[in-house]
Amino acid sequence: MSGLPTAWVFWVFARGHMRTGMRGWFVRGMGCSAWILLLAAVFATPVWAQKAGGKDKEKDKEKFDPVVRSLETRDGGTLKGTYFQSNRGKDASVVVLLHMADGNRMIWQGKESFAARLQNEGYAVLTLDLRGHGDSKGDGAVAAAAQSDKKTARKAARKIEYQQMVEFDMEAVNRFLLAEHQLEHLNMNKTAFVGPEMGATIASFAALRDWQKPRYDDAPAGSGMETPRGENVRALILISPIQNLQGLNIAAPLKPLSDPRLGVAFMVAVAQKDKEDKGQAKKTYEQIATLPRSDERMYYREYPGAFRGTELLGKKTKLEEHMLVFLNKHLRDLEIPWTDRRPADEREK
Repeated sequence: MSGLPTAWVFWVFARGHMRTGMRGWFVRGMGCSAWILLLAAVFATPVWAQKAGGKDKEKDKEKFDPVVRSLETRDGGTLKGTYFQSNRGKDASVVVLLHMADGNRMIWQGKESFAARLQNEGYAVLTLDLRGHGDSKGDGAVAAAAQSDKKTARKAARKIEYQQMVEFDMEAVNRFLLAEHQLEHLNMNKTAFVGPEMGATIASFAALRDWQKPRYDDAPAGSGMETPRGENVRALILISPIQNLQGLNIAAPLKPLSDPRLGVAFMVAVAQKDKEDKGQAKKTYEQIATLPRSDERMYYREYPGAFRGTELLGKKTKLEEHMLVFLNKHLRDLEIPWTDRRPADEREK
């Protein structure tokens, strides 16, 4: 990510100046009184809900039931996800919820689930079963190697599958969100990934892939007005992150993603007595929080207990409350409007 083009940097800074001016919450060692004020924001009436127009009041009454969707990957696979459509249309920020190794999307779902809570707050939400998990099990690399008696063969297949999750599964997610964006059901310009354990690595690599996509050549060179193909991921929540996932080192995408010119916000969460962590979460935070003023968009939080990843959900640890505060500040409240993502020549037809 070094040697960024001048026009590209100008655009990122321009987008960055559109952000809200709130700074400095969620810092380690924060006093109890400050935490009370912050958590009160979770239950405050969202800004969009304060609109008085009759049309907006009618829109607030709309309720969308969760719908199971099939996402086709370009290597011939089919993934299952659950889509929680927002009633805010093209004003809705997007949250994609991933899972742990051997987990599935159902951990996020249910009547009182985090996905439902996000939807109630106006977010568009997609929970996903990555290949080889939940309802997305099929003929993947691991499935093909499952019959092998050799542990090395299964391990190699798992590594391939992780790479395929980034290259194919998360790209299928991107195409789905793009379609919904163009229908004005959401604003993919404001997207967040939430990844526990294995999902943290997949989310990080997918976020970097999103930011590395070249823009369309549909505006004068150097103008900074070219239509983006990516540049959507504004926030990442990494729960019990792993430093090395079968050769996928999480530090590789985190270093360029932490560049302040991108403005991506991070929240790293872990249980205090997680025996499998062994300092990995703290190291992950240290890998992104090295630059000045990084504490304005990068946060580290430890929670009581020995839970891991999504086991922290619903354990009265306040993880969900903290995630919501983080997403409201670093995603929902960003002043980044919906834009037509088609290249200019297609928009003119």
